[in-house]
This record gives sequence, structure tokens and C-alpha cells, in this order.
Amino acid sequence: MVTTAAPTLLPTAPVREPVPADPVRLGVRLRAAIGRADDLVGAAAVAELRAGLAWTAAAGETCRITRPVDAVRRAITALRAGDEAAARVALDHAVAALREAPALPLPRPATSFERRSI
Repeated sequence: MVTTAAPTLLPTAPVREPVPADPVRLGVRLRAAIGRADDLVGAAAVAELRAGLAWTAAAGETCRITRPVDAVRRAITALRAGDEAAARVALDHAVAALREAPALPLPRPATSFERRSI
């Protein structure tokens, strides 16, 4: 006769997310969309840039990086008009402005008192 024992549950420690070592830069998704749009032309590039703007808006960063956002919007307008040279200039301006974007401060770990009071 074979008997199976009930599994025992052992307490486990909560998993904590590691604190990032580098500060978070504003417009990371927008910069990535600009990089991906470099390889695309026409409607595909417009769609990629619009997705980057949507991610930026969803992250609440649009009001913090207005110059790059305006430059990407000008690039979208130029691409729709078929002016790829003007779009390239606008995207170059957006990348340059994103380099100047400030970094977000790192979150500080909660003190033991703050953890107990939750």
C-alpha cells in the first residue's frame, strides 16, 4: 500500500525588487522608438513614432520633455507629407534634446519605521 504525504508549506521571505543602480532617464521609450523608426520608412515609421509618443504620455513624461515631443510630432507631420529630410532633421533635434533631459531621482528604501507603519 502506497501512501502519499501531504505537502508542507514552508514560510518564504517576500521577494523585493532590486533598486536600480543608475537613475532613470526621461524619454527612454521615445528614444527607442526614434531608433527603431530610423530603419523604417513611411507609414511604419509614423506608427513607431506614434507608439513612442503614446508610451511617453502613458508614463506621464510628455510635460517634462516638451521639446523632444514637439520635434517627434514635427517629424511625423513631415513623414506624412513625404519630406524625409525634414523628418530626419526633426528626429535629430529630438535625440539631442533627449540627451539633455534630466534623470529621475532614485527611490530611497523605506526605513524600518515606515515599513512597520504600513
